[in-house]
Amino acid sequence: MSRARPADAALAAVATLAITLPLTDLFTPSAAWVRPSALAVLVVAVAGGLLRTVGAARPLVVLGQALALTETIALVHGQGHLWKAVVPVPDTGQALGVLLGDAYTTVTSYTAPAPADRGTTLAISLLVGLTALATDALAVTYRNPALAGIPLLAAYLASATNTGAGLAAWLVVPPALAWLAMVGRQGVRTLRTWGGTASGTRPDADPSAAYATLGRVVGVLALAAAVVVPGLLPHLPTTFVADGLARSTDGRGNGGSVRLSTSIDIARDLADRSSDPVLTYRTSAAEPEPLRVGLLDTYRRGRWQSTSEATYVPLDGRLPGSSALPDVKRTTERIEVTSNSIGLPQVAMPANALGAPFPAGSWRVTGGGVVELTQPVSEYTVEYTLLAPEAAQFGTTPAGTAPNPEDLFVDPRSEDRVKALLAQVTPAGATPLETARAIQDYLRGPDFTYSEDLADDTGSGAAAEEPLVRFLDTKRGYCVQFSSAMIMLAREAGIPARMAVGFLPGALDGDERVVRVNDAHAWPELYFPDLGWMRFEPTPGVRSGLAPSWTRQTSTSGSTAGSTPTPSSSSSSAPAPRQTRDVTADNPTGTTDTGVVGGVLGSVRRHAGTILVVLGILVLGGLTPLGGWLARRRARGRARDDAQRVEAEWQSLLMRLGDVGIVPGDGSTPRQASRQLSRAAYLAPEEDAALGRVVDALEQARYARPGGTLPDVTADARTVRRGAVGRRRRTDRLRAWLWPEEGRRHWRSLLRLPGRQRAAEEPEREDAGTRVG
Repeated sequence: MSRARPADAALAAVATLAITLPLTDLFTPSAAWVRPSALAVLVVAVAGGLLRTVGAARPLVVLGQALALTETIALVHGQGHLWKAVVPVPDTGQALGVLLGDAYTTVTSYTAPAPADRGTTLAISLLVGLTALATDALAVTYRNPALAGIPLLAAYLASATNTGAGLAAWLVVPPALAWLAMVGRQGVRTLRTWGGTASGTRPDADPSAAYATLGRVVGVLALAAAVVVPGLLPHLPTTFVADGLARSTDGRGNGGSVRLSTSIDIARDLADRSSDPVLTYRTSAAEPEPLRVGLLDTYRRGRWQSTSEATYVPLDGRLPGSSALPDVKRTTERIEVTSNSIGLPQVAMPANALGAPFPAGSWRVTGGGVVELTQPVSEYTVEYTLLAPEAAQFGTTPAGTAPNPEDLFVDPRSEDRVKALLAQVTPAGATPLETARAIQDYLRGPDFTYSEDLADDTGSGAAAEEPLVRFLDTKRGYCVQFSSAMIMLAREAGIPARMAVGFLPGALDGDERVVRVNDAHAWPELYFPDLGWMRFEPTPGVRSGLAPSWTRQTSTSGSTAGSTPTPSSSSSSAPAPRQTRDVTADNPTGTTDTGVVGGVLGSVRRHAGTILVVLGILVLGGLTPLGGWLARRRARGRARDDAQRVEAEWQSLLMRLGDVGIVPGDGSTPRQASRQLSRAAYLAPEEDAALGRVVDALEQARYARPGGTLPDVTADARTVRRGAVGRRRRTDRLRAWLWPEEGRRHWRSLLRLPGRQRAAEEPEREDAGTRVG
């Protein structure tokens, strides 16, 4: 057994496993890759020991270990691609190559911790196995443990340089101790071959003992210094070796890039819950648009892909904006990106971009109209066209043709179910816009649930394996499923449709918006000949917020808000009365000879009607906000204990958020309502925390034993309301202030409406109380 050198082989295996400790912070769950990696290390150690025992030459030992490692990797990760289920063949290499490609996509697209899928598990176990092979060959077979530190250090740095932050000190201790033990054993063995007696030692003493003791002391002191000294020195910015999982905001290089998958499987990316920032920008739009990075038009077996691979640069070097007809109302908005961490070639920007936002030679356009970058750009400004179409401009019949044949393709495996559902949810003879609205309203309705955890199969056979059919059966999913359903229903109705991939507008942070990884989103775009591609939003508002204005039925409030006169328009009508006044050279101002006082009085008399109307509007306009203030004051005064005061604050908060269109779903519990309100209002972390405290107090008030002391949530409710209302449009804020629900209910309660009118008001009075829980 001396040839096998089991102690040295065990130390080499322990050192290899120890250098994988930092990987526990990079990939989750750890159990997915730990077991195959440990198996690869064990196979290398055992194979080396057996071959050395039989006296094989050193190169043959290494070759045998490599073959054993290859067979192990093939058996663990290549099932279904082996001859006789045992022997690797060329197909095995192709299958493993596909998995390694998936691993590369994961590493360059995800922040840590990334999912330990089949690709990353293969890559980690293969790299750990190769490290074990190199370490065992150098330290045990070729008896040079000091040189074995090179592969160990390389593997350790591969983990350390991808964390984006300093590693815990204890992570370096186990591999360092294992390596020092290997070096020490080799050193002691070498000293013993020297012979002679060390100075100051007994003749019968081991001549290597003194040197071994000194070596251990030096090794321990050096390791302690390596752990302690970096903690006392200032940390320099992280520098990354290559694109990886790190997303450090103060790092340098390209380590912070994030890319969404626009081929194969986007569901994995859109389910990432990381809160790392990817984009910071300012915008001129009152309601910011989602930022698109890619388009997918081909759906096969539950997977979306893009068939447009050709790229070009416009002849004039400028983006054309919208393809809508000239008579369609439009405005030009702008975003100014101040920080960009999206990896090449993707770039986030609204649809219908204008002009040349990037330097010449640094961008191109795909056949689907998506802009791609060829050089990194950290800051850029984009202008884009924002359409405001009328219902008639969507046409009366479907387009019939599509820019791409794939835009009308319905997967045969789900076509029957899609056709039946379309007939159920859309009225006969509906226009394309009415059809699209009906589909969107159905998917955003109460029957469907937004969830990042998909429901299990509920059927059997081929139909149950189709993801779209499964979603329509379970009515549970997230943006990928909702968008896929609307696209297939629209295509079945003859409306070309495709999927856009990108990010939601993000949350306000001062005068900027911050887009994070968990803002990744997918939505459908439908094609109308006179308008081009138009965005729809079937994903429930708990995730996506309000749907685009053209997808909602026109409301009276919306039309009046849009026609609110501006100061310039009102001032233009003011000079009309002056045109009837006599203005001469002797009296250029048009006043009479009664002096200044007489002129003022005359002006007051002439405009008395206008002044009275304005005063009346001001008085009436102030009564409703005053009623809201009185209602809140009365509710607090009538509260007999802390529980009733918390309940009053909660109901007031719901009504005031409802004034700006932020309303939780019917039947939601307070906890569910808080999550819906947080996402719909884009609450900042401190505002979300304040909302959580309000809900905690409300649950204690409703469900805890009576008589307990509850915290005062007035300040927290005010924080939530200010944050949510402050992010709405000025017209929404003005309408909410002038016409609050609390004020209207207060004055109606004082009027004591009789009979039918009073009964008609009862549902409205009860709405806020029954809307949640």
